Amino acid sequence: MKAIHFFNTGAAIDIIALLAAVWMMVSDSLKGYSGTNNPTMFMVTFIGALIVGGAFLLKSAGYLKIATALLWIPGTPLLLYGFFILLFIILKPDMR
Repeated sequence: MKAIHFFNTGAAIDIIALLAAVWMMVSDSLKGYSGTNNPTMFMVTFIGALIVGGAFLLKSAGYLKIATALLWIPGTPLLLYGFFILLFIILKPDMR
């Protein structure tokens, strides 16, 4: 695979995670939940957006390998988490 494919895959994983975080924050605010974890969730989402934005900035400056590594630092745990969730869905354990 070319390096740009690794970059695009890492960017897609991080952007999907950011969209899920924004979706959860918006749904919480529409439901009227005013928990204490919304400011924390906002900061984590903001830091994730900074990472993705910084990676695209590095890519446009010609530092593709550094940008790819920057995207895959949070992307690897997110991908593994998604893999385990997919395994739980496929194997259908009896969780009550």
